[in-house]
Amino acid sequence: MFTVDRKSAESKSFDKPGTYSVEISSVEASLTPKGDSIVKLVFRAADGSVASDNILNRDTTWWRVNQLLSACPNVQIADGEQLDFAKREIFNDFLAKFKGQSLDIKLEEETYVKDGETKKTLRVRRFQKSAVAPF
Repeated sequence: MFTVDRKSAESKSFDKPGTYSVEISSVEASLTPKGDSIVKLVFRAADGSVASDNILNRDTTWWRVNQLLSACPNVQIADGEQLDFAKREIFNDFLAKFKGQSLDIKLEEETYVKDGETKKTLRVRRFQKSAVAPF
């Protein structure tokens, strides 16, 4: 059932690097153009600021899933448990468990070039346990 909530429609980007207390407000699974599974995590702070980060389903990026697990102790899974992330739905369903979790994210400024123009953006560089109570 749809609930009218105008406050949730208000959003802005974080404006400077730093560590922020957030809640994972959305977990969106999709595919890259090459057909790889990717999950977009959307983080929302109490003031409405929003950031997002993508986790690609590759063994070279699974360390980020462990970092996310460490930052979100309320997601119940035993150390040593193995999950077959080769099955796309297992990867997607597992990361969906993080929706609503509170944590801190560290944002750092990154410079890149697009169409010959140098631009700056903030990227999520680290997930860590929240230093404050969930909001």
